[in-house]
Amino acid sequence: MKRRNQSESDKNAFFRYLPVNADALAWGAYVSSAGFTVVPPGAPYPPYRHPADHHFTWQKGRILSAFQFVYLEQGGGVFESHESGRVLVGSGDLFVVFPGIWHRYRPDPETGWIEYWLEFDGDYVRRLMKDNAFEPSRPVLKVGYSSELLHVYRSAFDIIRGEPPHSHCLLGATAVQAVALALSAVRRKRFEGRPIEEIIREAKDLLSRTGQDAPRPEEIADHVHLSYTTFRRIFKSYTGFSPGQYHLQLVMKQSCDMLRNTAKPI
Repeated sequence: MKRRNQSESDKNAFFRYLPVNADALAWGAYVSSAGFTVVPPGAPYPPYRHPADHHFTWQKGRILSAFQFVYLEQGGGVFESHESGRVLVGSGDLFVVFPGIWHRYRPDPETGWIEYWLEFDGDYVRRLMKDNAFEPSRPVLKVGYSSELLHVYRSAFDIIRGEPPHSHCLLGATAVQAVALALSAVRRKRFEGRPIEEIIREAKDLLSRTGQDAPRPEEIADHVHLSYTTFRRIFKSYTGFSPGQYHLQLVMKQSCDMLRNTAKPI
């Protein structure tokens, strides 16, 4: 019987640990491991032994030197870290493993789970991961079912299997895309269920500020968890002004009131 090692490839599992060379480091975004596992109910976890620097048991946990995105397509279980405490996770959740932080996780024996993971790092990735959506104290992102995210994982697996030229660049791009999709999903979830009128009212309150406290329209869009293009389109459809025009009109009105009612010079 052929012995399985660090590279596993069948309908129930695939995993690979990758060397990181100087070219990958210089690229600023690289993938150091990736895979998926179907863990049936009641199965031992982890179902296979990882390399020494990645292996963990529930009793001991582990600390990694890079980021991991672990996405659950099905099932549920628990994630725990020193920063977050114990958090229940389920289908459609993505939990972030942060470098240098002790953690552990496992599926519920009653349900098992299907997990996908991507381990990545790099100078550029570290800048992306400074976004306030990624906090060690809040490692579980409620992404929901995402065919786009699953496609990114599967694309990474295909690249690893095929080993095309400059595969480190292609894999680095999948890591960046995974981060972008996670950010997009988090902001979309925060926006869901909020009435448009409430968002416009909040934006108007922020735009009414003048002087050094006045936020830029782009900052307001980020505050209400919308892209600036979407925010500008919605705001203009409700008010008849773009956010910048609305703010300018308020400033001009305030200036006219001051000229009429105070002794201040222009």
